[in-house]
Amino acid sequence: MNARSPCMTLLRELRRKMSLESMIKRSYRTTGVDLLDSIIYGWPRRGLALIYGSQKAGKTSLAMQAALQVAATEESHVLYLDTESGGASELRLYSMAAAMGFNESDIPRILSMIQISKANEISEQHRIITDDWDTFRKTNDVQLYVVDSIAWLYHQRVMNAPSEHVGSVAREVMGKLEMQTKTLLSYASAGASVIYTSWSASKAKKAFEEHTRRELMKTARKGVVDTRDIDVVLGTYGEDYIGGRFIGYMSKVIARIWRLQGDLRFFVVEAHREKPDGVGIYMRISAAGLQPLPDSKPVRVEQEMIQRLVREEEAVVADTVGSGGSGQAAGRRMGRGKN
Repeated sequence: MNARSPCMTLLRELRRKMSLESMIKRSYRTTGVDLLDSIIYGWPRRGLALIYGSQKAGKTSLAMQAALQVAATEESHVLYLDTESGGASELRLYSMAAAMGFNESDIPRILSMIQISKANEISEQHRIITDDWDTFRKTNDVQLYVVDSIAWLYHQRVMNAPSEHVGSVAREVMGKLEMQTKTLLSYASAGASVIYTSWSASKAKKAFEEHTRRELMKTARKGVVDTRDIDVVLGTYGEDYIGGRFIGYMSKVIARIWRLQGDLRFFVVEAHREKPDGVGIYMRISAAGLQPLPDSKPVRVEQEMIQRLVREEEAVVADTVGSGGSGQAAGRRMGRGKN
């Protein structure tokens, strides 16, 4: 009996591990990057992942990696909405697929599984998600939906509205974004994943927001716009990403990519329903997308490190309007529980 005990213990441990791996596979699909999977499990099935960061942080690269991974390994369709005028393209996907190591003869088939749509207005984005994608998914196996990004068209529409209507327009646009999110999650209910990319609220953008806030306050004092509209217009609702708290609460995974010197990046899990928050890994942006540094390991992200990341990113993007991030809301989220 005693001789069997170590074997029985090993068998029980093996069964437990296999059971855990099975549960993870039922709830998440691999990102294709083992180290990334170790801190987020993967892209949530039947759920939303929000990835945000400054300009050129690597958000689109990561979204394209996800699209290629699903199309190649699952042989399932990916619906990809590009709202930022060419961030994702067939040529860029082809180059990335080759760099990721897929056989050249397989790449045309892989790319044929990725349907890229482009939207120039929020109304087009709404139609594509609620009508076009609904029609496509009814006759095709779609396992990944990507909106890259949710920020651009929101701000285009809201910031171009007349000041007396800006509050009502902001509520209308945010209402559409919320409806689109609910619609996509209903599409994903059988096991697909949804990925949103968004912007961080940069120091430059913070200044722009303060200017907008002052102008709105002047209008509000004249009784033209309700003061309750002001926070709605800005689109952040106190968070460090464009999209508001609704998107945050609907997300199973929220992660930020910090843009550091050169091609260096730092990926941080800011909120996760089933894994620890505040864990990050150093990565590099490359032809094959976002990849961990050699010998990189997950590290715990404390407030002091966040402040250091803020300073470094601000230095990198100091001359880039509309990129970067203050990190204040990020720091607040690090200390909160699961959402």
